[in-house]
Amino acid sequence: MTSTWRKHLIICLFLGLLAVPIYFLDLAFTEEGGGNWISLAFRGLIFWTYIILLAIHIALSSIGVLSFPESGVLRIHLGSMALSLFLLVAGFVLYGKLLRAQAISGQPANFDREVAEF
Repeated sequence: MTSTWRKHLIICLFLGLLAVPIYFLDLAFTEEGGGNWISLAFRGLIFWTYIILLAIHIALSSIGVLSFPESGVLRIHLGSMALSLFLLVAGFVLYGKLLRAQAISGQPANFDREVAEF
């Protein structure tokens, strides 16, 4: 294993281990029934958003390390983190627009059935 891949693995493992304190922060900040006016369940929102961001980041940074090994691991990770954040936000916006378009057209928003048929 070369030094570049070893550094990449160490950074990815550190980011993966960072999910443990983020999970406990998510539990602390998103208590169930925290409001008096409306009761929404946001439990898991912070944690699962981080996990999705981490999955996108690991895929992009691994491709970056494979494609440009002489570029430097830190530079590749910073670039892929910015690109991962952009892709995550774009995915949320696209998902919102899809839901809005289905609501306007009058079709039920049942993505589970569509994914099963795909």
